[in-house]
Amino acid sequence: MRFVIVGAGALGSILAAHLVRSGEEVLLLARGERARYLQKNGITLCGLDQFNVTCPIVTDPKAIHSTDVLVIAVKTYDMVATLASLRHIDAKTVLSLQNGVLKDEQLLTTFGQKTVGTAASFSGEILPDGLALFTLNLCVYIGELPQGVSERVHQIVQAISRAGIKATATPNIRGIEWSKFVNWIGAMALSVLTRMKTHQFFLDPDTAKIGVQLMRETAAIAIQQGIELEDQPFMVRTISRVTESEAIETLHQLGKKLKDLSPIHRMSILVDLQRGRSLEVEETLGYVVSRATALNLSVPTAEMCYRLIRGINRSQQ
Repeated sequence: MRFVIVGAGALGSILAAHLVRSGEEVLLLARGERARYLQKNGITLCGLDQFNVTCPIVTDPKAIHSTDVLVIAVKTYDMVATLASLRHIDAKTVLSLQNGVLKDEQLLTTFGQKTVGTAASFSGEILPDGLALFTLNLCVYIGELPQGVSERVHQIVQAISRAGIKATATPNIRGIEWSKFVNWIGAMALSVLTRMKTHQFFLDPDTAKIGVQLMRETAAIAIQQGIELEDQPFMVRTISRVTESEAIETLHQLGKKLKDLSPIHRMSILVDLQRGRSLEVEETLGYVVSRATALNLSVPTAEMCYRLIRGINRSQQ
């Protein structure tokens, strides 16, 4: 199976390296200094997996004409420009590893029914020396939109699983994507505002309470749209239904699990903050606020965090 992966940050590099190692045909679209580094040194992983592979690097999207699977792994704020540069590619299937749920709307507009839904619950970061630190390997969920599975979904899942990244096909991909998004919104806001490692702000009672408020406000948007939340990959369905104190305890349990699995894990947005980069705000937390407004829902915690983080992001530029 031929994969074209667009974006050589942590997720793109980790996926590309694993697929190359397992024998799949892979092209990695990179740019600037990152592209030059990879052309010279290959992709080197550390953390949960440690190896180096040579992967073909492409710097010009026009050099790519067709592929079996087109994987988008750029930051959400680069999505519009990226899609404009990829419209010419004849891809059988297109998916995105990005944060948030806006990505599906954008992909469907550009590629139509070639799009499948994806929720990527694996993570890492690119270290200053160029190595890709692989910190979390929970699961990549893939399914047809708006629901169901298919042979192409099973084939992609099998390829990713063979490569060493956990993956599964799911008939309720919209529910899984929103469930991940609900958790991510709480985690991203706490990550930027506290600068703690991920397990730390889930274990602290004060920050966990704010996380619960953010998650429940975001979950209400999904519920209002008839989306069925799930407890995979995180306990979002439970958090949206139980009392606040029970929801906080659920986050504490998640914090304990993350502390055992990956005590060094940091949200990618925290890495970006600490390195002076732009933050993924408008397409994620901003999307929550705009959707809530459209649905006439009150999201006071999300709106406050959105304005705080938008201000922080403005100071980075």
